[in-house]
Amino acid sequence: MNDHNLAARQSLSWSCLKSLAAVCVLALPAMAVAGEPPLICFGNEPSWSVNLTEPGTAVFMTPDTEAIPYSGAGTRNEVLKESVWRGTPEDGGDLVVFLRGAACSDTMSDTVHPVVARVSTSEGRFLAGCCRFPATEAASSNKTLESVSWRLSSLAGETPPVSTTMARPIIARFEAGRVSGFSGCNNFMGSYAVEDDVLTFGPLAGTMMACAEPDMAIESAFRAALSDTTRYSISADQLELFSESGSGLTFTAEPPPRLDGVVWEVTDYNNGRQAVVSPLIDTGITLSFEQGIVSGHAGCNSFRAPYSTEGNRIEIGLVGSTMMACPEEQMAQEQEFLAALQSTVKWKLDGNILDMHRADGERTIMATSKEH
Repeated sequence: MNDHNLAARQSLSWSCLKSLAAVCVLALPAMAVAGEPPLICFGNEPSWSVNLTEPGTAVFMTPDTEAIPYSGAGTRNEVLKESVWRGTPEDGGDLVVFLRGAACSDTMSDTVHPVVARVSTSEGRFLAGCCRFPATEAASSNKTLESVSWRLSSLAGETPPVSTTMARPIIARFEAGRVSGFSGCNNFMGSYAVEDDVLTFGPLAGTMMACAEPDMAIESAFRAALSDTTRYSISADQLELFSESGSGLTFTAEPPPRLDGVVWEVTDYNNGRQAVVSPLIDTGITLSFEQGIVSGHAGCNSFRAPYSTEGNRIEIGLVGSTMMACPEEQMAQEQEFLAALQSTVKWKLDGNILDMHRADGERTIMATSKEH
């Protein structure tokens, strides 16, 4: 692969498109080079993954084969509105990855990913799946902006205040150039850039549900104000966003989320084969965090392990459990759940929903609070 091919790749640009899945999605250009967002692509039935996080390299994996690195480059097919990444290993045939910006369901969870992937291998296999952006660490320059969830408390020109009219608060979260949250009726996502007090947003993407008024009107006004933002200011627990006209949005910092003091009932876990699945019926997987110890029921046995947190990061120590025997399927589930728990490094709360992830951004566990 030469430098000319790398230079020919295009940068990611956001656009909001309506699709049959009724979401706004990405318009995807050619594959990422240095400084552009990387991708992790994957599929189920059969399980496979292609890691495109390193410029000029793709790593293809399946459960029954070793990881195969490919060297190559991406090009843009404007006629088909898709990107094509083609690479060759040290020994063997080409790997071709077709990428298109569109809503993509992974078939194993309720997550909608922004990119559709199709993979062709030298053995004649043609695989289908989705792509996501891997998790990254927050930039130090906007650490304060990114360290909390922000609840909208004032929207320029709206009466009465949003906080007194919305059944569910409008929330915005900032992390590593990605903004996401709830805008009054729908979940939203998008890109942002920050330098000193200058804050700008790319086009917003999100779900396209219809809601009753006044929620729809408030959502439209909120998204318009967010898109018009040119600068921001943080004072104590208040975030203000300003447009060229001076009007904008005011947010209040949500109290820091807490893991402890709650019994969490697991609704989904990662089975280690790139699939997020629900527990077997009546197995009752639970989690409790208290004074540095996470404990609960793993579906057959009770377990406990030390843990520590720093912000939204978590480290789970060695897991110990009782030694009761259960049916084979139940025991397999228990091992998969405990492995998912052990691999968890990040967590966040959305109301009474606990969402946990691995270092590569893949979800490990979802749970709901039994107290709600």
